[in-house]
Amino acid sequence: MVSPAGSAPKAPEAATAADGAAAEVAGQVLTWTASASVTQYASAPATATAGPTTIVFENSTATGNNIAMSHTLTFDTSTPGYNHDVTLDILANPLDSNGGRYEAEVELTPGTYRYFCAIPGHGTMVGELVVTDGPGEDTTAPVVTAQVAGQQDGDGAYIGSATVSLAAEDDASGVASVEYALDGGDYVPYGEPVVLDEPGTYTLTHRATDNAGNVSEPGSVEVTVVSADGEDTTAPTVTAEVTGDLDEDGAYVGTATVNLSALDAGSGVASVEYDLDGAGYAAYTDPVVVDAPGEHTVTYRATDNAGNVSQEGSATFTVVEPSQEDTTPRP
Repeated sequence: MVSPAGSAPKAPEAATAADGAAAEVAGQVLTWTASASVTQYASAPATATAGPTTIVFENSTATGNNIAMSHTLTFDTSTPGYNHDVTLDILANPLDSNGGRYEAEVELTPGTYRYFCAIPGHGTMVGELVVTDGPGEDTTAPVVTAQVAGQQDGDGAYIGSATVSLAAEDDASGVASVEYALDGGDYVPYGEPVVLDEPGTYTLTHRATDNAGNVSEPGSVEVTVVSADGEDTTAPTVTAEVTGDLDEDGAYVGTATVNLSALDAGSGVASVEYDLDGAGYAAYTDPVVVDAPGEHTVTYRATDNAGNVSQEGSATFTVVEPSQEDTTPRP
């Protein structure tokens, strides 16, 4: 029903108790109550979310109206600066056929609604309802964290074993699954902490998927496990990388630089050595720069702190002189 400000209240007709069935499908329920006061509603919501909404207005003995006074809940549809897309004017009295309780289904949109009581003399019963956007589509991936537990030595390596635990959070649709891959292998479902109990260096990559299908960027954690008894019988591994400017034949123009790196998951690397063209092993401390034209071979090896020496590796390459720039002027 409509009861404009300044007119006498009419019998209720716009919202009835029969509307209760529709309330079950509404997205949210907002309740206003009135009492014997003519200065304010007994209770009223301040915020809401956009979308289908059940409006409940109760002006009854249960809400404090013990003098059979009528009140309305009216949404303003004319004052500038407010939303005007909901027409609502509910008149309620404790002695009417509904006992003063009514429901109505509306569709709220983002913005601010002004509401008031349209009965003369109740001019201070007014307020605002701020409506924000409802939850939209989840486009944010989960966040995954990894925690490594175990006893560590002075170098940060885990003695005997390391246990990697993964945890994922997603504040929107929720986490659907967590996966991990070990040392570049295939991803497998994560169900319980991963125990690494063989000496070596591992890279564990992890990711999570939420219920909206968003997949997190892969994260990784590197873990080194050393033998619990301290006995290291595994030699280091050594790799070589040759860099420089290549010509179309694959030869290095002017110079070639050889970079060596060694890893040892047990006792650690003690030294790296190299031999250029059979001249004898020398300590490797900086990249080896070779600028003499011709074919060259760099042989290399590493020794760990337990005395284990790696198998020799080698890199063969060719260095050629840079082409001479023609500076002769044309006739």
